[in-house]
Amino acid sequence: MAVDKSLWKNYKVNDNQQAREEIILKHLGLVRYAVGRIIIMLPDHIEAEDLESYGIIGLIEALEKFDYQRGVEFSTFALPRIKGEIYDYLRSKDWLPDNMRRELKLVKEERENFKAETGREPDQSKLAELAGIKEDRLNTIERHSQLANWISLSHEFEGVELMELIAADLDQAVDKLTDEEALNLLTQKLELLSKNEKLVLTLYYYEELTQVEIAEVMELSAARVSQIHSQAIRRLRGMLSRSKEYFF
Repeated sequence: MAVDKSLWKNYKVNDNQQAREEIILKHLGLVRYAVGRIIIMLPDHIEAEDLESYGIIGLIEALEKFDYQRGVEFSTFALPRIKGEIYDYLRSKDWLPDNMRRELKLVKEERENFKAETGREPDQSKLAELAGIKEDRLNTIERHSQLANWISLSHEFEGVELMELIAADLDQAVDKLTDEEALNLLTQKLELLSKNEKLVLTLYYYEELTQVEIAEVMELSAARVSQIHSQAIRRLRGMLSRSKEYFF
């Protein structure tokens, strides 16, 4: 929901706390949206209310840092920070249950044994048979495992937007460019990625699909999507590091 600039000015310039509260209330829907996208991937014992509490922390932090005069929508600025706080909470909670961790360890061992013996990866039905669990259960625990990996990856990126997370490795050098120059440079580097790398980044950062949704769209495993995502970010950072001269 767009907020009138006069309300932002009243808070930022005049430190009006009533305006601050009104802005927060108008954007609570962002928190509920972020929680709704994340919680469907999590075990049942994770409470939406807990995630919302941490999402509100992210909303308030975004509120404090937001520059209303830059012409950027607050929702665009705030949503990555809301998700970042939720991911931080999940990482600290170690939310994968012990029994699931034991199953994941068993599945990993059976997969490695099968590959060592045959030279190939087992399909899901064979892996479930080897581990002695139902295929539906195997899919569930692997999905949760990959989400845990995805969250760990997002911790490295601190829940910020794609351009910002890449700039972090360049000592915030993007700040020395105009927004247009930074966008043009990033666009040039994105074009050097493979088709799958570009698609994963587009679906995750711009379409805001979950890892599992991306896997379904691309007809790949969630593990492969996670691998492509990590690889694409590393390549972008490397390319931009070699382009530091353009930032000064």
